[in-house]
Amino acid sequence: MKPFEKYLAHSTILRDVLDTYLALRLHLQELGFSEEDLDSPPTYTGKMMNLQEKFNHEFNNVIRFLQDYGFEVSKDEVADFIMPQLYKINELTPLKDGNTERRDSGDEDY
Repeated sequence: MKPFEKYLAHSTILRDVLDTYLALRLHLQELGFSEEDLDSPPTYTGKMMNLQEKFNHEFNNVIRFLQDYGFEVSKDEVADFIMPQLYKINELTPLKDGNTERRDSGDEDY
């Protein structure tokens, strides 16, 4: 484990990033999004945009925080450290599988 990872694992600033990501993921669940929808969302809500902006801001804060404390880290290194935790959140808050919209009009049985 790299020194910045040890430090970050015990800091509260990482928690803000993870909490915001979880809130965004829960909102996407509420909207009924699938993983495929994330590539090209069918709709954008104000809350979704605010959470995405907040996540990006907090992620950049983590990088600045580490650099202010003398760690020479890149955005990619920090992302590599955080990604497994984001994947775990994805597992705990799954989105619907694929496009489950009904494609027929339902009148074949009549």
